[in-house]
Amino acid sequence: MLGTQDPQAHLFAVTLPNDGNTPLVLLGVTPETLPIRHGDRLRLKPLAGSAPGRRAEVRRVLRPGGRLVMAEPDWDSLAIDHPDLGVSRAYTRHLTDRIVRNAVVGRQLQRLALQAGFAVTSVAPATSVFRDVHAADQVLGLQRNTERAVAAGYLTDRQADCRLDHLAKGPFFAAVTLYIVTAETPVTNSAP
Repeated sequence: MLGTQDPQAHLFAVTLPNDGNTPLVLLGVTPETLPIRHGDRLRLKPLAGSAPGRRAEVRRVLRPGGRLVMAEPDWDSLAIDHPDLGVSRAYTRHLTDRIVRNAVVGRQLQRLALQAGFAVTSVAPATSVFRDVHAADQVLGLQRNTERAVAAGYLTDRQADCRLDHLAKGPFFAAVTLYIVTAETPVTNSAP
């Protein structure tokens, strides 16, 4: 990985050649500030939810054969074990309908990369599994989003109370799938 994820802002990490030796890694830059077709690799967050112009800028920065790695969750795949499957599904539906801006972006990455002119070289799913409710709450906002689901009409007060009681007392399991897409800028062969 070329950098760490900052959930509050876009993260751009680009690897540029450095005198033919060790590549130079730049973090916190934007594609607009980089030279044309100099990047070997680029990782950024978020890409897919961005405007098509952002993807074009990324392609502009990468040299022919340069590599782009994107990773995004598919929040529709969120599965939380609960005795009442309907409550679990309503919670996930609330997240995907109201909380996450593009909840299915993970499954769209390949198509978006192809539409931007990249050659997709691999798509790999990675499932994040949570068995500790406190760790999951840090990522999923279980308490906060359960309350929001009640306010939005996805859950009743009784369902929310039962859900939160189960989360506090019972064994916990949740999983969500992240899709990792690797793509490259096409190499053009110019014949003399």
